[in-house]
Amino acid sequence: MENNKNTAMSFMQRYLQVDFYDVKKILLAGATFFFIIGSYSILRSLKTSIFLGFVGREYEPLAKILTILTTIPAMMFHGKIVDKFKRHQAVCVFLGIYAVLSLVFAYFFAHPIYGLHNTQTSPWRVIGWAFEIAMDLFQALIVGTFWSFMTSISTTTFATKGYGFIVACSRVGGILTPLIGWLVLEKSGFAHTTTIPFLTGITAFLLLGAIGCTYLIRHKIPAEYLYGYQAAHDAAKAQAKSKTKTGVFEGLKLMLTEPYVMGIFGLVFSFEVINIMFDYQMHVLMSIETSNHVGAMSSFMFFYTGSFQALSLVFALFGTSAMLKHFGVQRCLFVMPIVTMILAILPVLSPHLATLFIVMVILRALNYGFSHPIREILFIPTVKDIQFKSKAWLDSFGRTFSKTTGSTFNMIAITQSPYLCIALESAFSFGLAIVWAVIALFLGRKYIKTVEANSVIGQKATK
Repeated sequence: MENNKNTAMSFMQRYLQVDFYDVKKILLAGATFFFIIGSYSILRSLKTSIFLGFVGREYEPLAKILTILTTIPAMMFHGKIVDKFKRHQAVCVFLGIYAVLSLVFAYFFAHPIYGLHNTQTSPWRVIGWAFEIAMDLFQALIVGTFWSFMTSISTTTFATKGYGFIVACSRVGGILTPLIGWLVLEKSGFAHTTTIPFLTGITAFLLLGAIGCTYLIRHKIPAEYLYGYQAAHDAAKAQAKSKTKTGVFEGLKLMLTEPYVMGIFGLVFSFEVINIMFDYQMHVLMSIETSNHVGAMSSFMFFYTGSFQALSLVFALFGTSAMLKHFGVQRCLFVMPIVTMILAILPVLSPHLATLFIVMVILRALNYGFSHPIREILFIPTVKDIQFKSKAWLDSFGRTFSKTTGSTFNMIAITQSPYLCIALESAFSFGLAIVWAVIALFLGRKYIKTVEANSVIGQKATK
């Protein structure tokens, strides 16, 4: 058994061209992200069906807009946690919070009055709103903080070689848990009023698994392997020695004043606006075809989530690392906007649920399996406040603002015919993808110039 383990480690060392402890760090980070995305894939799938079944599909755009009201206090809380705790501890705090929330929601979903036994659809069902908003913040508070932690302990070389594998591990979790969720709903013989609370509760234990893996990264990897980009590390040490403290809004300030960070926001904004428009159109058609039944919609969403996670695994295993190795970060930034231009045309040619399903599977798979890890690499040559605080604002407020913009289009679109709505949103998406490509050009050049000079972005702004 030990020989097999050593053989596997040796193979990974040769394949990724890294040493023993880098492989160990990659495996532990991959396991952490496996548990995170495994839990998120269940919760995200249920988020849509719960909200549509509890509150109603016509209120989904409004929910995205109202989420922005919770973002500022959530980011203030996030900033306090990042300032008070060490990097790995901050990750564990948010994982623990969501583990508790998962158990709380599982209890309410099983409740005979407030939960799934109540089949009435009403805007006054608070649980539906709370679950939607909490899951919208998951990306920033859990996924975003995890990547901030990884960015802070990664060099550009490690990221180029290891991030693809870490993402691939997470996609395995993203495939397995929706598949299990679908099987439990469709094949277990139990009613959805029992299986959905059960699946929600299971996510709490997955999140506890992520806490355990994060602890192992901190305590089983030598300290010299937990240093990130050297210039950013030196800047963080200098700030610590000067005993200067930054406020919770420092991340927002840096995001607004640093062109490089605003450029990354442009990438997020472009994807999220296009994603939220097509996503809502798919949800509307799904709700109509399933008669808004929570169990049937949950099954569809599990199948959808498993599909784009499976495709993103292919991208992560055979696309991300290979593309980065052969073409570099600068050229890889152009892949997503170019593919988006092509995908934006398809719904106009065939405005059906199956078409939107295909578009969304490809769009999300490319984002999670290819574009997202490349976007995370862009944070490596930046100071800690950008890596943690600005990134948190970007992943929360930035994503929420982007979704609000897309949801505004969706609210207007409700009054139009479905075909006209899809045609207008496709045209807008095509134009936005062109702007996206221009932003990618700027970011790629800035990243290369910074790394070649061994400098750090945002250092002057924090003095």
